[in-house]
Amino acid sequence: MAKNLYEVFDEFAEANSKEEKLKVLHKNWTPTLVSVLQLAYHPDIKWLVKDKPKSYKKPDTLPGVSYSSMNAELRRLYLFREGDPAAEKLTPEKREQLLLIMLESLEPREADVVIGIFKKNLGVKGLTYKFIRDNTQGVVP
Repeated sequence: MAKNLYEVFDEFAEANSKEEKLKVLHKNWTPTLVSVLQLAYHPDIKWLVKDKPKSYKKPDTLPGVSYSSMNAELRRLYLFREGDPAAEKLTPEKREQLLLIMLESLEPREADVVIGIFKKNLGVKGLTYKFIRDNTQGVVP
């Protein structure tokens, strides 16, 4: 069974060497992880949202028990992407409402990953655009 992304990121942050960090990525290399890394770190991707809505309340769901998943919500992130025609048509209020629904349907730590994507920083020690660019081509599938 695949790990939640935040579990992969915790394992990555705990790894003590570049080789160990690469092993963590290799072992957990999934389309979802690739998408999150691209969305979070690719310099050409910009976001209309930078933080959680003020009215966001962390759901009190247990890990593994949420209304939605990162896989499902990644497909909807275009609604927050700068330059996307659908995103540009939304009012700031509607965008915030959609984001609130999305975040509250996820586990709290997955919601943090989504906000990390928007901030262009997943908050994972050692995981940067430079690390990904310089180390993953040819090393991970």
